Order: sequence, then structure tokens, then C-alpha cells
Amino acid sequence: MPEEGPGADRGPLLRFLRDLARARRGPARDLAAYERVHWLAELPGDVYVETDAGPGDVLFSVPMIPLSPPAVIEEFDGWLALRHWYRTLRDLAAVRGDEVVLATGLFTRGAVRDHLLATPVRIVVDERSERVDVVLSGATGLRDRELLDGVPGFTPDRTAWVRDAVENGRGFGLNASVSDVLRKWSGVAFADEDIAFREDWAPEHQGSVPAARLRLAPALVVRPPGRAAVAAYYDEIIAQPWLPAGFGALLAADAPSPLLSAEETDTPRLVAELLGRGSRVLAVTADAASAARLHAALAPGIAELCALPTTSGLVAEAIRGRAAGADPAEQRRRVDELAARVADAEHEAADLRQRLDRVEAGDEPAAVPSWIPPRPGLPETPPISAPEAAELVRLLADRGPDRTGHRDVDPGTLPSAPYVRTLIEAEAAAAERAGAADTEVSAALRRCDTSVLAQLDARAMVVNAALRDLGLTGHPAGWKHTDPTVRAFTDLLARRRPGVWSRVEELTDRAEEAAAALETIAGRLIELPPGDPPLRLLAADARELRGQIAAGVAPRRGVLRVPVHRPTELLAGCFVDGEAVVTVDRLDALHTHVMVLLTCRELQAAWEDAGVSFPADVPLPERVARFRRAHLRLERVRSVKPAVEESVELIAAVGLPIPITHPLQWYGYSAGLEHVLLGQGIERAAGDLAALRDSIPVSRSDPPELTAARAAIDARDAAAYGRALAALAEARHRRAAQLRRDELLERVEFVHAELADRLRAGGADWTDRVASWDEAWRAAALPGPAPAAPSPETLRADAAEAADRHRALAAELTAARAWQAWSDRPGVVPAWIVPLWQVPDVLPPGPDSFDVVLVDGEHGAGAEALFLLWLAPRVVLLGEAGPPLPPPERSPSPDALPPALRDLVTPTTTLYTMLRNRFAKVRSLADEPGPEPERPDESERHGRSIVTYKRPELLALVAQLAAEDPGADDDALVERARRELSCPPSEDGLVEARLRFAVETYRASVD
Repeated sequence: MPEEGPGADRGPLLRFLRDLARARRGPARDLAAYERVHWLAELPGDVYVETDAGPGDVLFSVPMIPLSPPAVIEEFDGWLALRHWYRTLRDLAAVRGDEVVLATGLFTRGAVRDHLLATPVRIVVDERSERVDVVLSGATGLRDRELLDGVPGFTPDRTAWVRDAVENGRGFGLNASVSDVLRKWSGVAFADEDIAFREDWAPEHQGSVPAARLRLAPALVVRPPGRAAVAAYYDEIIAQPWLPAGFGALLAADAPSPLLSAEETDTPRLVAELLGRGSRVLAVTADAASAARLHAALAPGIAELCALPTTSGLVAEAIRGRAAGADPAEQRRRVDELAARVADAEHEAADLRQRLDRVEAGDEPAAVPSWIPPRPGLPETPPISAPEAAELVRLLADRGPDRTGHRDVDPGTLPSAPYVRTLIEAEAAAAERAGAADTEVSAALRRCDTSVLAQLDARAMVVNAALRDLGLTGHPAGWKHTDPTVRAFTDLLARRRPGVWSRVEELTDRAEEAAAALETIAGRLIELPPGDPPLRLLAADARELRGQIAAGVAPRRGVLRVPVHRPTELLAGCFVDGEAVVTVDRLDALHTHVMVLLTCRELQAAWEDAGVSFPADVPLPERVARFRRAHLRLERVRSVKPAVEESVELIAAVGLPIPITHPLQWYGYSAGLEHVLLGQGIERAAGDLAALRDSIPVSRSDPPELTAARAAIDARDAAAYGRALAALAEARHRRAAQLRRDELLERVEFVHAELADRLRAGGADWTDRVASWDEAWRAAALPGPAPAAPSPETLRADAAEAADRHRALAAELTAARAWQAWSDRPGVVPAWIVPLWQVPDVLPPGPDSFDVVLVDGEHGAGAEALFLLWLAPRVVLLGEAGPPLPPPERSPSPDALPPALRDLVTPTTTLYTMLRNRFAKVRSLADEPGPEPERPDESERHGRSIVTYKRPELLALVAQLAAEDPGADDDALVERARRELSCPPSEDGLVEARLRFAVETYRASVD
């Protein structure tokens, strides 16, 4: 369906922002573009580098080095080197705006000379000892797409699995896995080229290498905040079908403003306030150091709910642990108790402040208020307190419809609006995807029960994942049938030549050994006799002559005699680097070369038996690389053999007439199986919605909003259901206020009926009257002279103490409310504090993933930072707008933008200026409702159907759980993921199969 309305303009705007992000920071592909690059190979020997350091650990430290050189001249060089690094690190600690990273994997090829891996670091100066620590502070990123975009021969899809491994924690810092990641990347990055990798810390200068090279070469590099990840972020956003409200407001002239103003300008207090309201918060800062300072400024109870890029697993685990032992009733009781104490403290502080102001102004004590009619027998203590009297006056001002006759319905006990929306969207999505006509295969599979379908789906996922890894996606007619992988998969399905393919598979180690051996003689020129010399005889001659030469000189009767060793006729025609093979080194190189040729001959024969031929007239390195790639791909194909065989056996066991002997048949079978599973998803979604509707009880005293909620579920109108829940919450609040009004008025009437009548009558001056409630009551109950006012010094001390007590209680109440709001959602991190330009590396681009984004300073951001409106419907801008930005060298054309945005969204306009010009009307954060209430009893609520989850979502969940508990085995991960998803019980078999496959795929990606 084509998009209509404002959503039709989202594509041009998103593409413009993506191109602007690319142009703003074009990829710097040469280290010469960075002013500060400090090679760790140049560290003095006295500095110990902790290569096993993990997130938050110290990589290395340099103590404070005195300015005066040592008296011993032999120690001068060491002092100078340490002093140089100490000053260097102190300078790096003062960096603001730019980011400091630990860069590894120096890749050199043509115009490209930069590191592939980057891990953010923090330079920390110990205030006491002045020691400087280099702390690993962020997740490692693989930068190959940024560096090699557009480079011939490089295809990002080939290294996607390496990128996934890095995202899951491999290649971090200087751990041992860094070399493994770089070595694997070098073998697959280029289709027709293997990159030589060396585990060497020393940098290799560009002019010294004619061919592509990759070495470890770790360094500390100061870089401007990267924007390449922002461009890729926009690519992911463009692929999504949604248009969140915040981003949509840019395109719709009459949309409500996403900008909010906050009375509180202190960022830590604002984060605490929002968490206390149950809002999910994203706070973006200038850099990692600013994020760490903001986190440190939070109150302890609030900081435990806020994650930095490296601490999300710890925060989630802490919330789970605290939520496991939480008692909701006790939490509510504590919050209510604190709220009452805060209200009393606030009233006391305000009263003391007013009294102090009156005394300091020299005013005479006011006359005793006499607006309460005196009555004999009145108690000395009023029936309600002064805050309750003010509350009663406020409640009496509400003249809305009477709600006290309705029954009390808590919206929190009903299905949440997001949950209902998820079910409705799942039903619609499944219906749309399953709309195709039935095939014979799907009609046959529909007769199977759920457990059989779950087993078939688990095995089909294994096969299809392998095909996807190999690039064999879509209809088999579009596959390249000359690809050895296609031939292998076709023969595997047809059970053709199993012995031949087993023999080819057995030779995989030989191909790896040949590649490793060839690496040892890389760069050496080896010439063999013309024609087709007997290779085995040549290898034997080389081995025999090497042994003779290695024997060295032989002493005889006290006289050293040097035996003369002459090459054979075959060896006489061989040369290494233009020299005759008369030394051990050259003979070793020749022997290695000949053995690699013999291995290639053996591999060629095995592949030809399988019907595949490789060209023999190509350079030896390329020939070995082709064999190696072919064997790696074959290994992936052969890994699905058990899944294929088990699928065939299951189909035969249930008596289905579905042959699987050709890729076309597999494609039809896989599509039919997916069609059947989607049909089941529709039925489950419809059943879930019906159960939801029936779970809402019906009564004659129901509020009308509850009836509207049931009708919205029947109409499949998620927006109407959300509005009905919001209205029900407002109605419940009004009902509670009216009951509270009646209760307070009844207490007053029981003691002083005339005063109760006056309160019911109302009046404009009642707010001022109740300010002196206690004094007026005492005057009515015990007439007498007014007490003398205390001294200014006493009042000033009392007022300061009351204000401090109020602030401490308010902070404690905010933390308690925050934990109460989030303890029933233990799988969610409530708040993130992330540097602005690291957001694409840390958080997925989920629409409305947060309730509010706090932008703590503009940070030189332009329109490319508008992705923040994709992540949350509301944004709070803290600070002032900066000067216009310099235009990038190749600005994207604004012609494709909607006319209303062409003068607004420009390459030079800052983020703050753009948003404030676009949304002149700013809403107040205090007037914004909190997030939609969710059902507190998670055990009675089921999540989305497992059918609605895509495989990448399940892999991401498993990776997160594994990162939080690295020691968990497969069964534990499956069980934890099952609890997180909370799918309907009817899908237990399918959930088990899909989660177990996700765990197996994750394990394979990190091994």
C-alpha cells in the first residue's frame, strides 16, 4: 500500500538526513587525517599493558613523573619516555568534544590506511596520586563499512558475521580474540584477495608495502565524533514501515509539538523526576566523559536504574535481582508514606519561609483569623489538617459529573495499550503475509499437528540460515549454478555422490594447511624448471639436499673438512629469489612451494570427481585462496546435512507426499511451511484478542470508558483502546478525588456542620482563608491573645532545616517511585546515558523506544541528529543553540525535501535552532501525562506470539542475555528468553524450537 498523508514525505527527508550524515563526516581513510595518534608499541618497557582488560577495566597506567630529570645519567632515557607519555595522557584527559579510542587492526591498501577496530577509552587522572589511567569505556566497533565503502572488491555482506561477532563482545580492547577477529576478517573481506595478517604491534608505514596488509598495531587515536554509523542508522530506519509521532510531527503542519519545556534545568534531577513518573529516558551527552559525569551526579537510587553503554547488563541484572524480592504492597505503602511526609515537609518549609519573610519585612503579626464561626465544645485539634483543608478546597472546585456511583476499575489491571496494539498488529501482519493462495505443500503440511510443525520449522531454519549465510537467497532460479556451493547443496538434497563429497570435505584441513604454508613464503619468488617437472621427486630431492647441508662440516683427524653438496639436475633448474637453491632457507622455501602445488593437485582431483573444476592457470596464492573459500563454503553446506535428513524423515513418518530432492523442491517446501505457520499465527492472535476482551468483566455500574475499551478491541482499533484507557484513568482519578472530597467534608461536618455548609457553598477567597487554617481553628476553639512571633534568627534556622529536610525526602520519594514504576518490568533498562554520536552504535532504531529524550547540550549537532525524534515522541532541549554549522563539502540537494522543510532543514542549521523554529509552541513537561499504565501482574499476561518475532530479534535477545550471564548454558538461556518473551502457552513447542535455534546460532557466531 502506498503511504498517504505526512508519511509519504518521510522517505525523501530520511534519505536527505542520511546523505547529510555521510557528507558531514566523510570517511577519513588515512591516519594522517588525525592530529593525535599514539602507538602503543612506543610505550616504555616499564608500563604494563593489561591485554585481558574488559569493559570498565584499566588498560594501562602511567604514574606521575616529576619534572626534574634523574641524577643518574643511565636513567635519563627511561625518565624522558615516561615523562613524554605522562604529558600525552594528561593532554588526552583534557580532550572535550572529540573521542579517544583504542584502535587496533591497521589495514593498509591503496589510499586506505586506518584501523578496523575501535574501542572508546576514558583517560582518568587520580586526584590524590596524579596517576593517569587509560580505562576501556565502551563497546568495540568494526569500521570496515566506513573505511571501505565503495572500494572495489569489498562487499559488506561478506563480513556481516564478523561484525555480529564484534557486536557480541569479540575483538574487545586488546583481548586475545582481537587477533582471531582480524584474521577471520582478512580471509573473507575481499572476494578474490586474501589479506596477510601479522600480530605485530609496530605500525607499518604506507610506502613500505606494495600489497594489502593487516597488522595489530594498537594505538590511542583522537577522532571527531563519527557520523558514519548515523548514516547506517538512517538506512535501518528507512527500511522500517512505521512513522513515529515525534518524527511525523516534522512533516505534519498541525501535529502537536514534540518539544517540552521543563521547570527543572538540572539534568540529574530531571532524569530522576522522569523515572519517578515511569517514563523511559534517553539522555544524550557530548562525549563519554560527560556521560560518566552525569551518571556520577545522580542520586544512588536513581543511578542504579541508568545504564551507560558498557553497563546495561549490570543494570538489568540489578533490577531483576531487586524486583525478585520486591513486595508491590510494601512498595506502595512506602511511596504513600514518603509522599505524606514530603507534603508535610513542604507545607512546613513554606510556612516557615512566609513567616520569616513577614518578620524580616517588619510587619506586625497579623490579627488572629476569625472566619471559622466559634462554637462551644470544639476540640483543640481540627478534624482535618491544614494541607487536607487546602486539598478539600481544591476538590470542591471540581463541578464535573458525579463518578461515585461507578465501580472502581484500575486501568493497570487491564491489558496495556501497547500490548493490545501488538496483538492487533500481529494479527494484521500475519494476515497480510499469509494472504497468498495455498499450495499443495502448504495444504499437506496443514494436516500436521503443532509439535511436528515446530520440529520441521526448527530444521528448516537451520538450512535456510546456512543458505542465507552463503548468499543463496530467493528463488533457486536466480542462483549461480556454476557455484560449487550450489552443486554441493543440490547433490546433498538428491543424495548424490555422498562418498565423493565426504572425501572433498575431508580435505578441508589440507586447504587450510596449504594457505598457512603459503603465508610463510609470502613475497618470495620461486622458479621451477620449465614444463611439467615431477613434483614429488623434486620435493624429495630438496628434502635430501637440505638434510645434507644441515649436517654442516664434519671433523676428521683434527682437520675440518667441508663436504661439497651439489644440487641434482632437477634442483639445478630451480631458483628462489633469483638464486640457486644451495642454502637451507632456500631449500625450505622451495620444498614448501612444491608441497603446496602437490596439495592443490590433490584438491583439484577431488573437486573434479564431484563435477567441479577450478582453473589451474592462476597464480598460486589465488589458487589456494579459491580452494580455501570453496572448502569453507562447503563446510557450511555440509553442516545442514542432519537437518535435511531429519526433515525428510519427519515428512515420511507422517506420510506427507512432499519430495525434497532439488533446491526448487526445498524452496517450495520452505515457503509452504512458513505459510502454514503464519496461518496459525493469525488464529492465535485472534484467539488472544478474544480472550483479552472476555477478560474484562462486565457490570451495570461500569464506567462508560470501560465499555468503550471493550468495543475498541472488537473493532481492532488500538488507538481508540489507548484513548479509552487514558480516559478510564482520568475517570478513576476523578472518582477517587470525589470520594476523598466526601470523606474530608464528612469529617468536618461531624464536628462543625456550619463550617461544612460554608465550604460547600464555595467562594473565591477560600484558598487564602485555609492558609491560616490552624490559627483560625484555634481562635474558634480557644479564643485568646495571639502568640508572639519567634525571633528572625530562630525562624531562619528553622526554615533552612525544613528546606533541607524537604529536599532529602523529595529525593528519597523520587527514587522510591522510580523503583516502584520499574520493578514490575525487570527485563527493561529504564534509562540510558549515551554520547550523542554513539547512540547508533549502542541502541537499535526502534520507533518510540523511549518516552523522553533529554539532549544535554547541542554538541555541534545538525539536522542529522533528528533520529532522536524516531526514538521518542517527546524531546527536552537543555541549553542554548550554538552558531550555524559550516557546510560540508558535498551537501545533499534539498530539492527532494517537502517544500515546507527546505528552508528549515539545511546543512548549516543547528539541531536546537531547527527544532525551536519548527515548533514555536512548546508544551510543558509538567502537563504531560505519564506513560500508558501496564498490567502489574505479568504472570497473567502473555506477550506477543513467537511467530511475530523475526530471527534477528531473537538473536539479539539471546546475545543480551548471554552478555548479562556469560556462564549460562544453552538450557538456561532458552529458559530465560522464554520468560522474557512470555509467549502464549499454546506455542510452547514452537517457542522451544525457535529459541534453541537462536542459541545455537549465537554460539556458532562467537566461537
